[in-house]
Amino acid sequence: MAFGELGIGKVVAENSPKYSRVVEPFGDMGTFALYLAKKPPKTHLVNIGDETLFALFTFLKGHTAADKRTLKGFDWVSSPETFDTVTSITAVDGLDLYYKFFYMKKFAARSKDPEAPPTFDWLTLGHDMGSIIYDLPVQKVGLKKVEFVLGDPLTVMTAASGADTFIILAPMTPEQIEAVEARLPLSSPFFYAKKVADTQVLFDDAAAVGDRMVVSHFAKASIMMATMEVRTNYATKLPIVDPSLRSIA
Repeated sequence: MAFGELGIGKVVAENSPKYSRVVEPFGDMGTFALYLAKKPPKTHLVNIGDETLFALFTFLKGHTAADKRTLKGFDWVSSPETFDTVTSITAVDGLDLYYKFFYMKKFAARSKDPEAPPTFDWLTLGHDMGSIIYDLPVQKVGLKKVEFVLGDPLTVMTAASGADTFIILAPMTPEQIEAVEARLPLSSPFFYAKKVADTQVLFDDAAAVGDRMVVSHFAKASIMMATMEVRTNYATKLPIVDPSLRSIA
């Protein structure tokens, strides 16, 4: 998980406690928003669970002016011929991986079958993204102080501790969610978020955790609005779920 796929970075930034260290076991859910909105922490560890994304972040952290010039010289115009060429790239790191990742992300057609090979999106024919390849949020912030690791998120979560350590938890799979909730609350300040089906789940969860955690929520902006449940061990600005009143304060 990376590049803010849950879209919760801004919410985290606006509802975070004081900290000098940030740990994100499940990817960069708050990294960019925190860096844009607040003074960077003294130390910041982001666990990237995917090898390709880990390679991309590692490249971005250390890319040079020469790398940028080389990238600018690549063909960033959408065409079936260039698409086929890019598809054949086998690089697992560096410039070529960066080029392939973002070209395919922009110009590949989406398929309902995750196992299906990528196909060219004819609706993008002729589009040129060469002028915006360095306008992506990931390039707009300094990542020099961020330590990227490739590890098991639950292990990273368990190892993180300290009153000044802020832990951002955004597990994606049902197995990860179950494992995280079994470990909550933590001794360190934490922000835990998950998608829920309806407000009934919010009330049930709030009743189950009692006064061990603050349960709140927010609506994730997307084509289909999703309700995100939040659990923290500190007060936030988000609406609090009161299970006794079956209401949201």
